[in-house]
Amino acid sequence: MSESAIRTAIYNVLSGVNSIGKVYDYERWAKDWGTFIDLFKATINGKEHIRGWEISRSGPVNDDGSTPRAHTYKIRGYMSINDADATEKTFNALIEAIADAFRGDKTLGGVALGHDFIQVDLIEPRMFGSVLCHYAELSIIVYEHIYY
Repeated sequence: MSESAIRTAIYNVLSGVNSIGKVYDYERWAKDWGTFIDLFKATINGKEHIRGWEISRSGPVNDDGSTPRAHTYKIRGYMSINDADATEKTFNALIEAIADAFRGDKTLGGVALGHDFIQVDLIEPRMFGSVLCHYAELSIIVYEHIYY
């Protein structure tokens, strides 16, 4: 298979998580914060707030010709903080739901030989433009089918 097929499969698994918000299969950029923040606005349960995820390949391809080719992907997530709604718990529940979704699809719909499951590298509050948000960095190593 290809890197493109693997990235699409990651996008599909992530998009299938309930109340995930916006999902992009590449890192988003904008010339100004307002435009950038708008890319991550989602309406969940009738309320508009920031909730979005980006997928990017973060590491070099491991390909020595004798083992499956490995791709390292980073998944970055943002969700606006609301202390009264205890959004820290909601954000952590989303991360667990993401991990469960990948645990349930070891071959990413058949496009990969397998993966090492989701690793949570970082969870912290961060300013997202002028909005305080929960921020997470997740990583996953995916092994590609190579046919010689």
